[in-house]
Amino acid sequence: MDLQRKALFISFDAVALSGITVEATKIAVRLREQRITAFLDIGYDIKIDKGNFGRPYSENEINSLQHHFTLVRHDEIRQVEGYNPAFLQYVHDVLINHSQTLDVAAEKSLVQRTEKMAQAVASALCAKWQALDINYLIIENGTLPDNIIFTRALYLAIAQYGAAKQLGRFVLWRDHDLMWNSESTSSRYGNAPWPHAVRPQPSPHITYVTLNQALASQLAAWCEHQVEIEVMRNTYPFDPSHPRKDLRRQFGLLAQDKVITRTTRIIPAKRLDRDIHLLHALNSELIAQHQPQRVYLMVAGDPLEDSVHYHALKQLISRFQLERYVIFFGALNHDFMERNPQATTIQDLYHACDVVSFLTAWDYDSYGNPIGEAISHQRCYIATRYEYYHEVYGQYGFEGELMAISASHDGLPDADFIQRVSALLQDDARRDAIATRNYQKGKSLLSDHIFRQIFNV
Repeated sequence: MDLQRKALFISFDAVALSGITVEATKIAVRLREQRITAFLDIGYDIKIDKGNFGRPYSENEINSLQHHFTLVRHDEIRQVEGYNPAFLQYVHDVLINHSQTLDVAAEKSLVQRTEKMAQAVASALCAKWQALDINYLIIENGTLPDNIIFTRALYLAIAQYGAAKQLGRFVLWRDHDLMWNSESTSSRYGNAPWPHAVRPQPSPHITYVTLNQALASQLAAWCEHQVEIEVMRNTYPFDPSHPRKDLRRQFGLLAQDKVITRTTRIIPAKRLDRDIHLLHALNSELIAQHQPQRVYLMVAGDPLEDSVHYHALKQLISRFQLERYVIFFGALNHDFMERNPQATTIQDLYHACDVVSFLTAWDYDSYGNPIGEAISHQRCYIATRYEYYHEVYGQYGFEGELMAISASHDGLPDADFIQRVSALLQDDARRDAIATRNYQKGKSLLSDHIFRQIFNV
């Protein structure tokens, strides 16, 4: 296929396999159908807290994404004087989360320095886009103030490049997370009104979207309604016809055993510890009742992303003597991202499970892809009632067993939730009925057949 036009994805996430790259891949698939090839900068030189600044892409990262993206870097920005992790962290600490303070004159001088640096970064961005002959840009999480120098540079570069190329609206600016719903209880981004964060700006080149109406309304208000914010939901393929691996047989499970699947990043905010406590309680109940069946937990996620946290989870599993019942698969691709027919995929885990779990922290997720994926795979889900659960799923009548949490009470599963999950696992007919109702509702609301028409695709 002759691919002529080119789209560049720039992510502020700095994670190779995450919900953001999964959603980016869905767009890349559609773009390729329209003879548009896709490039991706994962953001290692943008978001510095992952510790990947300047690190080359690994072979695994390239292999995981190469079927849909050509991975690229804006390498020249690392040559801009002063653009380094130490200074970027200092800017964040002073201007965003205010963990360091300066007098008025010193703060003004720092702001002026960031603005000057942004101009140099913008020149490097334009040069890269010109060299690649980019036609479209997709900016992922650019408003989140992890790197306000790069965000300022993007706006400058978009204006310069758009004018030079005489382009119309060639930029999709997609905010998955924003300051008021991303790690708000930890004050990672400080408090409103974020005077030094870069607000979306009116531009003849940019279309702004976010994941749900609540976020869109809040973002528009923060921008004093100077820009229009549209809603672009995450969507899912409702296609059950695909051969699957029999993971239950592979791991020697009994027919009556139950499987809970967890497919999120293995980081503290996703609260996998809750699943381990839940698993311990469920199996303890079965043992006390002298039942032969057990509950297993199948986990997809990169154990190396936060090795300290992963080690702590393994210690918890060992303390509860659950080693036999917790199966870590490592980082897995979705079907549409995987080209090795022998590889295990996320969908294989969904096929093997009885319930999909999403016991995330109160303030970490603005959407919750595992719930949508459970719905599209006709599986029941359990979840926390996280901050945006009702906005994304609850208000539409999707059904799942929910653990009540809040910003101030975000702890472990209580006895009531454990018993409700136990009852759900024991009632096959009820699970089938719930999964069917969710699936039918989801086909009209979450299907990729209603994917927003972006760039005329």
